[in-house]
Amino acid sequence: MGEVLYFHFLIIPKRSMRGETKERQINQVLGWSPSPVEIPETLVAGLTPGIASPGTYFHLRRPFRIGFLIEFVEQWKNQEVSERIRLLGDPWAFEEFVEGLSFQSKLMQDHDEEWQSQREALYHLAFPDTFEGITSVNNKNKIATTFQCLITKTTDDIDQKLQQIRSGLEPKYGSGFSFYDDCIKAQWERSKCEICSSGYEHILRALANELLLPAEFLEEIESLLEDKKQVIFQGPPGTGKTYIAQKLASGLAGSDDRVTLVQFHPSYAYEDFVQGFRPTLRGKQAGFELRDGPLLRAAEQASQEPYKKHFLVIDEINRGNLAKVFGELYFLLEYRDSKMILQYSETPFSLPDNLYIIGTMNTADRSIALVDLALRRRFYFVEFHPGKWPVKGLLRRWLREKAPGMEWVADVVDRANDKLKDDRHTAIGPSYFMKESLDETAVRRIWKHGVLPYIEERLFGNGEWIAEFALDKLKNARGSGGDGEGQSSVAGDTENQNGE
Repeated sequence: MGEVLYFHFLIIPKRSMRGETKERQINQVLGWSPSPVEIPETLVAGLTPGIASPGTYFHLRRPFRIGFLIEFVEQWKNQEVSERIRLLGDPWAFEEFVEGLSFQSKLMQDHDEEWQSQREALYHLAFPDTFEGITSVNNKNKIATTFQCLITKTTDDIDQKLQQIRSGLEPKYGSGFSFYDDCIKAQWERSKCEICSSGYEHILRALANELLLPAEFLEEIESLLEDKKQVIFQGPPGTGKTYIAQKLASGLAGSDDRVTLVQFHPSYAYEDFVQGFRPTLRGKQAGFELRDGPLLRAAEQASQEPYKKHFLVIDEINRGNLAKVFGELYFLLEYRDSKMILQYSETPFSLPDNLYIIGTMNTADRSIALVDLALRRRFYFVEFHPGKWPVKGLLRRWLREKAPGMEWVADVVDRANDKLKDDRHTAIGPSYFMKESLDETAVRRIWKHGVLPYIEERLFGNGEWIAEFALDKLKNARGSGGDGEGQSSVAGDTENQNGE
């Protein structure tokens, strides 16, 4: 029993229990022996420093900790010598053996949370290069959750996750760091990984500069994605919804390979999007085979990399029959932890937590139904409108940087949108004119063959009113539009991000 108590004390650091106290308590137990027994001097020295950082309360609830060690030793000594040698040569086999211990004591069976920290201590003492000196299972889970971006190989084993995290942190903190070092402990106590956060902040800032959009706008979208996993960009055509969706998805995913793009249309069905039977020809025999759609393929890819962000970008999401296309996914979009049997499969399916969905919706298309309430509740909606933050002023910023001297085009678009303000969904988006080598000839061509046909369709039956949108008339006009707009800023003119 003195040896068991010694093993229990060995991991406790000096700040939690002094070496003299450990020695006195072990000697008290040894004093009950009918034959004199002493702790060897070399082992006495080992009691003082403590081997790891088990936490202040490790030496409390001691009967359960000692009970675990007794159960372990009894079952360990029942193994053949060759089996013990095998287990001591393979840390993961040793872990599997310990996890499979069958406790004889009902008290131990009913209070597993009381002895788990002693099990974690055993792992580290037996294999210090494999298992961290952390006895708190709760702390291990906090660390794994905080630094999950550094876990590259799928595993359910918390200690294997910590191994990958250590490898990912070593370039920054060196090979000898402890997860209890102040700079690292502060991160997992706040559940905020500096590596992940700084990485995304850098990505979003760089993307904001490239897109000429406020960084806080992209940060807001990223927050919405983390909260609900699904967002829809909605607005008139030409506001950059699809382009920004693809850029943002690629930036956050870290690779175009983790982004799947699909476009809905009226004939698009569940069998196209999720899973369905498709005609096939094998040799000369016609038949059908079950094929996964982009949703299942993206989900499978995301499952293979659970700690990487994967994105499914659905362009023109409201052009499909959404109830028909999504089917049982209506439920899974809201309950990511649940599993359901798909229409054509017997295997339970769930949406991976790291698969994000960005949809785009053209609000000017009156020929199709808007998103129904059931799906609307499952998405956050982000508005892209030429007259509102942050799209407002975007064309002017782009012209100043890419086509100096052409800022009058922004005035023309502003004046045209002012005339169309009675129907906010008819607004002209900036992307019509965000073209390389833009000059007046290109503007006139775009206006004649792109903008005017769009306006005529929106104002069908109002021929006289269409004349108000002649390019020269708008260019030479004064007053509304460009007079006060020349000072528009990245922050969105006089509107803030709340649209106030």
